[in-house]
Amino acid sequence: MKITTSISPNYVKNWTVEKAIREILQNWLDTRKEFGCKGKIRYKDGITTAKDFGPGLEPRHLALGISEKGGDAIGKYGEGLKLAMLVMAREGREMQIRSNGNIITPTIEYHETFQTEVMVLNIEPMEPHVATTYKGTSIQFPCTKKELEEGKNYFEYFLSPKNGFEWLDKNHRISLPGGYIYVNGAKVGRIPKADFSYHLYEKETGDIGNRDREVMDHEKVQNEVRKIIGETSSRTVIEKIVQSIFQDNSWEVKIGIPPEMIQENNKKLWKRAFYEIAETKDAVIPSWMNYEDDDQARYLGYKVINMDYGWQNTLRKVGVPDTHTVTNKSSKKSFKKVKPNKELTEEEKNNFRTAKKLVKKYYNDPGKIIISESLEKIGNSASSVITYGLCDNQKQCIYLKKSVLKDLNLTIHILLHETVHKYSGAKDCTTEFEKALTDVAVNMMLTRVRK
Repeated sequence: MKITTSISPNYVKNWTVEKAIREILQNWLDTRKEFGCKGKIRYKDGITTAKDFGPGLEPRHLALGISEKGGDAIGKYGEGLKLAMLVMAREGREMQIRSNGNIITPTIEYHETFQTEVMVLNIEPMEPHVATTYKGTSIQFPCTKKELEEGKNYFEYFLSPKNGFEWLDKNHRISLPGGYIYVNGAKVGRIPKADFSYHLYEKETGDIGNRDREVMDHEKVQNEVRKIIGETSSRTVIEKIVQSIFQDNSWEVKIGIPPEMIQENNKKLWKRAFYEIAETKDAVIPSWMNYEDDDQARYLGYKVINMDYGWQNTLRKVGVPDTHTVTNKSSKKSFKKVKPNKELTEEEKNNFRTAKKLVKKYYNDPGKIIISESLEKIGNSASSVITYGLCDNQKQCIYLKKSVLKDLNLTIHILLHETVHKYSGAKDCTTEFEKALTDVAVNMMLTRVRK
């Protein structure tokens, strides 16, 4: 018996043998999953045999568009196996399907009515003694080992460390190598510059691909991937994404993750990853459109990591401080005071008195000054920076580090600097502070001229 289709060999002209094998393997996988049956794939002497022990093909399954698979099946358009037969026949690969007592062989033949070549399904009965005991479906076709492996590479089922596959977070369906989207276990598309691959389910995303598995609904994919990234607790995944944030060079960075999508118990992981990739606890993110805070933070020794505004907001919400926070944080008041009359050497006392006298004479009275062995506990500088002086405008008090007093030049420099802070009320690295400091020099020069 012959069934003449109206399918031209020019249909799906871009399909290769590898894609035809993909469709055959997809049907094999779907049958095993749908019916819970066993199956095997064998390659020998250039011939591949895909055998399952399911209920077998019915005649209606040979009609284009017929599909009775469940919602979690890989195939759903009712076209894959039929188009695989077309491609194999077009490429001159003799393909045989054995199922439910029949042997089906697709060929390409000229049809008088259509006046063109079309696919024909040649159906012959199995030998009676074979048909009575035959179970399931067997699809046999010639191909190279490479073509078979290319077909297998479309499916999660066949992936293993041997071909470079690695689960980074199986619970949240993130894997390596990166750059691929899988739906229901089948590769449906490629995402350039993606750090990872993601394994989705159609029941979550809806129909995101097409028959060729080469066009995706990127918006649906992005929404689902954002959820996955927000839920993962894999340090490897989080650290890699943070590294890409710093470099601004991956698809994950481009699509962004709204802060509300990051689960509460994962926020510490994101914050820790930020410091590890920055390689310092003194790393901060920029302030929102306040470049003075950024400059001030750099002056105080912080490492400001520039990034997209969206990621700034996300990292801010997981606990990473920005430049505004660190430059305006309250100072701790636990420190050891030094008594000038008892704990300073004569040289230190003289330098201290001289510096106060000169600053008062040529600028303004420094007022209350507290000397301490260390100022790290009361300043807002980065932990890697040594603080020599500090002005507390609330208490109208200036702090000096004791070691400064060994050098007169340094003592004058630090005391003048902090006194200018006191009277100008301006922060470091601001226009106001630079002007106030310059005014000191200008006034000194004018005083000398007037004399």
